[in-house]
Amino acid sequence: MKVLVTGGAGVVGRALCRELLNRGVCVRVLSLPGDTLVQSLPSGVEIAYGNVADYGSIRPAFDGVDCVFHLAAILLSNDAEAFEKINAGGTRNVVSACQDAGVRRLLYVSSISVTYPVLTPYGASKLAGEAAVKDSGLEWTIVRPTLVIGDGGGVEFRMFADFVCRFPLYPMPGGGAAKKRPVRSVDLVKGIAAAGLARDAVGKTYALAGPEVMTMAEMARRVLRQAGLRHWMVPLPWWLARMLAVFKNRIGGRRVSAEQALAGFLYDAVPDIENAEKDLDYHPEPAL
Repeated sequence: MKVLVTGGAGVVGRALCRELLNRGVCVRVLSLPGDTLVQSLPSGVEIAYGNVADYGSIRPAFDGVDCVFHLAAILLSNDAEAFEKINAGGTRNVVSACQDAGVRRLLYVSSISVTYPVLTPYGASKLAGEAAVKDSGLEWTIVRPTLVIGDGGGVEFRMFADFVCRFPLYPMPGGGAAKKRPVRSVDLVKGIAAAGLARDAVGKTYALAGPEVMTMAEMARRVLRQAGLRHWMVPLPWWLARMLAVFKNRIGGRRVSAEQALAGFLYDAVPDIENAEKDLDYHPEPAL
């Protein structure tokens, strides 16, 4: 069996390549031209270059492939059009390339943020990607990771951990009441691999989360304990948190929009993983 992993040179993508190789699968990676991270890919991985936003550049990579694992996406940006171009438009291009190359099986890595009551531009772009996958006529499976921790992955968690460790008094929007089920990177990768290879997973959507439910405040306390720090949380009302996030963007903190920065503090992400446990033999360990 031969698979194509889009975005395979990223942290989760490289780990997925190793997992698939260990399962006896031949792996081809689609990466951006000039991406030096391909040097870190496991030996035996075939490399193709292209940009999912440019259909013509990616189409040849799909020839001779049995299944596509579509990971390529942007997670953080202050540009809503970039989310639409890469996450939504890029997924539509991947679907078209699968159809034109005769690839029947597609695994799409979405996000738990598509379940939030109010979608950020990122969440909306991932939900649009889900719609394209479901309407494709392919044998599709969708996975929705929660907050990823460990093994070099999880940029959102690393930003959060750096934030609470940096200041003796750290502000917490909403008092950190939002509940999460963070997932270890290693468990997420195993879940993605199993979902893309299992016949029972066709036509299904799985949440890939960890076993523990914790609030953002509890997560901060655990991070600080592991770092050997004694910092104190300052609960921040929502109106003030939003005002400060918007101000930070205006003075140069432009990596992520105020809406996206606050969404994780505002909404719970505690999905049921029973179906993944049953269909994928998915049994994650505590993330912290």
